Amino acid sequence: MKKSVIIFLILFFCTLFSVTMKAAKEMPIIAYWGVPDSMSYERCFREFSECGFTVSIYPYWQLDTLVKACNVADKYGVKIIGRCPEMFDAPAKTARILKTTKGFHGYMIQDEPSAPDIQKRRNNIMRLKEIDDTHLFYINLLPYYRKDWFTTSAKVDTYQEYLEAASTLPCQQISFDFYPITTNGIRSTWYSNLEQIRQESLRTKKPFWGFVLSTPHSVYPQPTLASLRLQIYSNLAYGAQAIQYFTYWSPTPRNYDYHDAPIDVNGKKTKTWALIQQMNRELKTIAKLFYGARVLSVHHLGVVPESTTRQQKMPVNIRSLKIVGKQGAIISQIEKNGLRYLAIVNKSHEENLTVRLRYLNSKPRQLTKQLKAVAVKSTYTVAPGDLLLFRLR
Repeated sequence: MKKSVIIFLILFFCTLFSVTMKAAKEMPIIAYWGVPDSMSYERCFREFSECGFTVSIYPYWQLDTLVKACNVADKYGVKIIGRCPEMFDAPAKTARILKTTKGFHGYMIQDEPSAPDIQKRRNNIMRLKEIDDTHLFYINLLPYYRKDWFTTSAKVDTYQEYLEAASTLPCQQISFDFYPITTNGIRSTWYSNLEQIRQESLRTKKPFWGFVLSTPHSVYPQPTLASLRLQIYSNLAYGAQAIQYFTYWSPTPRNYDYHDAPIDVNGKKTKTWALIQQMNRELKTIAKLFYGARVLSVHHLGVVPESTTRQQKMPVNIRSLKIVGKQGAIISQIEKNGLRYLAIVNKSHEENLTVRLRYLNSKPRQLTKQLKAVAVKSTYTVAPGDLLLFRLR
C-alpha cells in the first residue's frame, strides 16, 4: 500500500473519530411526541433537524414503521427513542432487530408511571436488555404535583419513595416532567421538585433530564422566548443533562385542547416552530458549558422557594452579589475541566432582573452566550427568564 494512501486512511479515520466524539459530547435536545408514523419522513426529519432537535420520542404502531423512521432519521443526524407493540409482544425478536438499526437510540417504555406500574415495567426492560444492552431504556416520571397518581401503592407514600422505586430500574437516566408556568402563575413546588430530582441524581449517579413546555393546552399558555428560557435555564442550573420539549408534533386535541405545537396535527409549521428553532440555536451553544459539568451548589436569592436554600456564602472571587427583581434568582456554581463557573438565572419570565457584583480580583470574566470571555461589569440587566454566566477562575 502506498504511503499516500496510508496517510489518507489515517487522516480519514481520525476525522471520523473526532466527529463521532464531538457528537457524543453534545447535550441531547429531545422532542417528546416527535415525528410520527404515516408521514413523509424525509421532509419531517429534515425540518425536525432544522428546528434544532437531535432526538425524537414517539410510539410507532409497528416495528417495521419504527425501523423505517430510524433509517431516515439517521440521515439527518437524528436519533429515535421509540416504542412499538412488538417490544412487549416479542421482545427478543424486536431487540435483535433494533440492536443494529441505525438511528435507534432507545426503548420508550412508559410515560408517567404510577408506583405499581414501575414494578411491571421491570420485566419489560429485562427481556429487552437480555438481547440489547447497548441502547437506553426510557421511562419518564410524574412531577411532584401529580401526587394522586404516585400514592396508589401502600409501599410508596412519598414522592421520594416514588423516585427511589423508579431508580431501581435499569434506566440510564432520570427523566421527569414538570410544567411550572400556568395561566395562574408559576407553580410553587417547581424548585422543590428540582431539588429532589437533583439529589436523587447525585445519589444514584444517574443524569437527569428535564422538560420544557412548547405546546399550549388547558391551563398552560402559549410559550414565549422568556418562558422557554426560564424553564430550560432553571433545569440546566440544577444539572440537567438533556432538555426535552413537550411536544414537537401536536397530539390529537382530545381532552386537553392541544394547539400551536411547533408542528400542527396536519404536519404544518405553526408560529411556535420558529420560536423553538431560535431557542434551540441559543441552547446548543450554552449547553456546551453545562453538558458534562458538575454542579457544585444551587441556591436562591430574593424569593426562596419551598425546600430550597438562600445563597449565603459568596462564590469564589466574588466580594458581593446583590439582585433586584420580582422573583429573584437562581445562583448555580458549576465546575468543568478544572474551571469554576457561575450561572445566575432570572426566575421571572415577565420582568427584568438587576444584578450588582463586586469582585475580589481580576480573575472573573463574563461569558457571552457564545461562551466568549469578556471583561466584567458591576451592574447587569438580565432579561426575563434569561441567564448571566461568569468564569470565576
